[in-house]
Amino acid sequence: MRPRKIIAMVMTFLMMLSLLPSLVFAAAAPEGELGGQLKIKGTAAVGSELSADYEKVTPEGLTDDYVTFSWSRKVGDQLTEVGTEKTYKLVDEDLGNKIELKITGKTEMGITGELKVNTVEIVATPEEAPEETTELPEEEQEAVPAEEAPVQEIAAEDTPAEGSQTDENTQPAQDVAEDTQTEEVIDIGADEPTDSSADVMQPADGQDTENSADNSQSEITTDDSVINIGTEGYLEVPENGQTEDANQGTSAESPAQQEPAYTAKIVAENTAEDGTAVLDFGTVNAGFTQENANSSMTKNVTVKNTGNSTLNFKEISPEHFMVKDLGSLEAGESVDAWVMPREGTAVGEYSDTITYETEEGVKVSFIAKLTIAEQKQDDTNTDQQPAEKPATPETTPEVTPEITPEVTPEVTPEVTPEVTPEVTPEVTPETTPEVTPEVTPEVTPEVTPEVTPEITPAPSFTTDISEVKFDSKEAGYKEAPAAVTINVSNTGNVKLTGIAVSVSGNEFTVSAPSASELEANANQSVSFTVAPAVGLAAGTYTQTVSIKTDQTDYLNIPVSFTVTEAAAKLTAVGKVSDISLANGVEKSAAGLQLPSTVKITTNKGDMNASVKWDVKGSAYNQNSTEAQKFSVKGTVALPDGVTNPDNLSLVVSVNVTVSRGSIVSDAGNNSITGISSDGNYTTETKITFTAVGAGMDIENPIKGDVRYQPLNWEVLEARSWDGAPYSATFRMGKNGNYTLTVTYNQQQFDGSNWVNTGTQDTKQVNFTVNAAPNQTLTPAADKTDANQKNAVKTGDNTPILPFVIILIVAIVLIAGILVYRNKKK
Repeated sequence: MRPRKIIAMVMTFLMMLSLLPSLVFAAAAPEGELGGQLKIKGTAAVGSELSADYEKVTPEGLTDDYVTFSWSRKVGDQLTEVGTEKTYKLVDEDLGNKIELKITGKTEMGITGELKVNTVEIVATPEEAPEETTELPEEEQEAVPAEEAPVQEIAAEDTPAEGSQTDENTQPAQDVAEDTQTEEVIDIGADEPTDSSADVMQPADGQDTENSADNSQSEITTDDSVINIGTEGYLEVPENGQTEDANQGTSAESPAQQEPAYTAKIVAENTAEDGTAVLDFGTVNAGFTQENANSSMTKNVTVKNTGNSTLNFKEISPEHFMVKDLGSLEAGESVDAWVMPREGTAVGEYSDTITYETEEGVKVSFIAKLTIAEQKQDDTNTDQQPAEKPATPETTPEVTPEITPEVTPEVTPEVTPEVTPEVTPEVTPETTPEVTPEVTPEVTPEVTPEVTPEITPAPSFTTDISEVKFDSKEAGYKEAPAAVTINVSNTGNVKLTGIAVSVSGNEFTVSAPSASELEANANQSVSFTVAPAVGLAAGTYTQTVSIKTDQTDYLNIPVSFTVTEAAAKLTAVGKVSDISLANGVEKSAAGLQLPSTVKITTNKGDMNASVKWDVKGSAYNQNSTEAQKFSVKGTVALPDGVTNPDNLSLVVSVNVTVSRGSIVSDAGNNSITGISSDGNYTTETKITFTAVGAGMDIENPIKGDVRYQPLNWEVLEARSWDGAPYSATFRMGKNGNYTLTVTYNQQQFDGSNWVNTGTQDTKQVNFTVNAAPNQTLTPAADKTDANQKNAVKTGDNTPILPFVIILIVAIVLIAGILVYRNKKK
């Protein structure tokens, strides 16, 4: 083998050896902006636990220490934070909704940016949950067919750049390229350079290192070249002052455009076997009214909008029940609807299916059960029947004791012992005439005179009703109240005859008695009816019904009836005009300028009725600066004298539009993150900070909006930003106390552009840098332009001087060979 080939191979080996620091000794700590694919692990069912899965999130090596977590319940477009740990346990309120996970990089750990991802809709049980918990973002669903999604993921994350070389021990060339363009460090505090021969520049983004071998010396030094500014230290800083990920595209925060979904469900106190909600009112007596009904006559069902769009319910009027009309129901909103039996329902058993239907075609149903029983008659005669029986006990005790003791002892002993012995042997013909006359005169005279004189005639009677009050009627009534039946009972000991009934005026009518006579002690009664006349004018009528017999005086029963003035009947409830307001008004009926009354129509003309508005239940956010559209529901209270016989809905709704007002950001909200006065920093620490300007997050600005834009920053020397993002990374070369100062420009939007107002604000952070243990600083060779692009510091402290010497030796040998060959030729 020729010596030239041997020397060439040795030179090649030495050059490869000089490149090892950039490939082997790179730090393993993750740094940069969040990217890649975030997922959620767990089952999308109530009671299950979800956790963040950032296996495919970049930068590699990411752990829990580098990010913060935020779990939010997503109802329509509204988010409510429910957890800040890595895991979140699903609760009942999550049912039918989605959960959003957001991870945000900790700038103090060198991680910036954030990623978001949604779950699929949460279900009740794990058996119902789909296998995949994470929902693919809608922009990906629209752009790529489902079967192609895995191919895209491989291309984005796993496929190395063309021409790059990777193995299991080295970082892919693509990752190295990203590192060189995402982090540049300002080193402050080295000695003055003495030689200009070490001026270096980093290869341009995307330039092939191999193809640039013949370029300037700076291109050969790759990652660990250092640019010195020439002050008391040396600086390494990116041109725009921030870490930048070239692979980052559209923001992960852009909201997905959801397809409208119209669904609802209904819940009651019981359910049938097929899952249908059931309300059971039990048994009630016929003729019930809402005024005398108890609380069991009104029950509730809960209707929930489980979709992501507003539902507009139609009015309904079931045959046997009255129900509440629902109106509009926002996404995720629930409402309790009352249900009660309708007055006048006939006797029978009812099991009606009641269906709510929306204008969007959604139908939800429940079953209402009711039994109407015959009303039982009160028999008040039983209370007065004992009054008829005192006559019987008075007669019976007197007659029976006198007859039985006298007849039996006197007749039987005298006749039997005396007559029988004497008559049988001798005087049979004479005995018979003597016995018969003696017995008969003694028994008959004694019984009759004693019983008859004690019965004294005492005629009397009573009625089962002592007073009659009829239910009131409204003037113009066509049918009189139902007649009341009055029963007359004989409570005396003589027969009553000539029973007659009369009334004292023409406002009431009475019927003829069912009989004109009534026996004493009879288990029967005579009845008649009384009722008000038809067509009486408004007023109260009180008269007397009189009952008389031939044997008694009059017995009077008062009767009364009231006719009320005719009430106005509700025929329609007016609508409320839409309302437009500026943003920031108070969340109250007065703040939203809601009307206190609404026009109603009756059969007697139009009237105003008061409205109670449910402002608390509206979607208005007083603290939001964005434009808002929402509706507020209210309940109409009918004025006195107005009735609602047709059960018209008394719920009204008004649409409110709130325009966004000007946002005047407060300079007090300007801040510096990523660095703190109590931080532990050494001369080897890379400090990354971010300037946060108040109002820089305003989207779609309007005229009058005010914000603060970060302008420049300074630690010993001033550096300016050309635009967002406003971050920088630096490292102090000497220990000591330092101050970081950031200047902000106040800007106002003039309707087209942000314009500087001339007002500025500054924020400062004082910090201390300690000397790193066993530190050996190697000053750079020459003073260079501060705007020159610098190489990335990897965080590895391996000395590179031996590799630089090897590289110089290799270059010298190559130059010597070339000179030697030229001379030889």
